[in-house]
Amino acid sequence: MDRGAGVAVLVDLGSAVLTVKALLAEGDELPTGTRLLDAPFVEGAVAAVVSASAGAGLEAVVAAAAEARTYRKT
Repeated sequence: MDRGAGVAVLVDLGSAVLTVKALLAEGDELPTGTRLLDAPFVEGAVAAVVSASAGAGLEAVVAAAAEARTYRKT
């Protein structure tokens, strides 16, 4: 069974970060294979989904979402 490369958690506000950490973290660490993304919500989500659907690994998905912060809109 394919268990995937991991889980990328994209949050919209600081309070969501605290909630995710409270629910998932053991001590100060998230479970193995889980990454909390510091990325713009919509652009980061699109970049992460496109990367993941193309078969990218977790670290590449995280990088794609973070890179979305640099996208120019004008």
